[in-house]
Amino acid sequence: MRKMLVAVSGGVDSVVLLDRLVKQGEDVGVAHVHHGLREASDEEYEFVARLASSYQVPFHGKRLTFPNGGSQATYRKERYQFFAEIMDVYGYEEVATAHHADDELETVLIQLHRNVTEVKGIPAQRPFGKGLLVRPLLGETKNDLLKYALTHGLEWREDVTNKERTYLRNVIRHDIVPQLLNVWPNVVSEVGEVARIQRRDWDKRYEESERWIGQYVELGMKAFHVKLDDYARLDSLLRYTVNRLLSIRYGVEINEAMNRLLASKKDTGTYDLAENWMVSKQNRVLHLLKCPKQEVPPIEVIEHLPASIQFGNRTVSIYVETGSEGIPLDSLQFPLTIRTAMPGDRIRLRVGTKKVSRIFIDEKIDRKIRPFVPVLVDATGQVIAIVGIRVSEFLDKSDANCPRLMVK
Repeated sequence: MRKMLVAVSGGVDSVVLLDRLVKQGEDVGVAHVHHGLREASDEEYEFVARLASSYQVPFHGKRLTFPNGGSQATYRKERYQFFAEIMDVYGYEEVATAHHADDELETVLIQLHRNVTEVKGIPAQRPFGKGLLVRPLLGETKNDLLKYALTHGLEWREDVTNKERTYLRNVIRHDIVPQLLNVWPNVVSEVGEVARIQRRDWDKRYEESERWIGQYVELGMKAFHVKLDDYARLDSLLRYTVNRLLSIRYGVEINEAMNRLLASKKDTGTYDLAENWMVSKQNRVLHLLKCPKQEVPPIEVIEHLPASIQFGNRTVSIYVETGSEGIPLDSLQFPLTIRTAMPGDRIRLRVGTKKVSRIFIDEKIDRKIRPFVPVLVDATGQVIAIVGIRVSEFLDKSDANCPRLMVK
């Protein structure tokens, strides 16, 4: 017989779920998480512990504490992490939650509101930890569960925060769904059926995408390569699922990068991602690559000339010549410094000044290269040169023969 961990909050839904599973003869244990957010949480914790004892099943409880508070997402992550740990330690094969048909309707409405691509409600089960997360009540309404609880004389606890309008789900539950039910009495069951159809369609789409990746994508440990023409033949939804599967595989979100490079009319291009990942387009092939992390070169101070300075992979030579080319030496204040570009850096042009960051954009300097481009400044912070790209222009002595700074 399978071992099942039942997530019990103390509300009517989870109490009904526990009662049914026990009466069906399932081998169950109870898991309860004390969020520590309400005064009633202590009593609810004790109530669920007593409930487990009354059914003579194991109780697993945990109290969460976040000194600076936490978001709903944070609490949810910690709650499910606790479930996974208990499953692993005590050998539970499944964790059961009490999501029902009304929850699914709310979820579909939230997905539509957020304009997500996969509008498919709540799956009846999914892989979780070393087993499965299952939702046995997904086909039943809240009213069904209330009737069961009252008929069988069950006791439960009400979470008063479920009535607050602070969160979108509560607004949908208390303000929108009742209006829908007035004009569409079967909305819960009919939306649930559509969601089940959508889940089947998406499952097939993911299976097809898995096969396509196996056939057309060259997969490596820290890279993949796919021909642009093969990728372009996919319809938009298959491209989405292919991107999702590759994103999961490599642990970095690639969907926007892939679509932008596909849409670009340029033959080459790059798109920077998190953690030194990048997607590039070259020779009609899309590549995901993990770039080795490079340390930004340290600041170099120049007290005397001539000087030859190593800045990363670049050697910068600075010397003085008498003539009309270069930077007038008496326009500068020593010491000079070679460093990476900084926010607010501006360089002199014939008319006004221009941000160094804008120069990088105009010259199409790759973002990954910009921190390694040497910038020469004097003691006042004025930019003398973006080495190899642009030299500052001093109009006041542009034609005079005088000692001048030369940078190579």
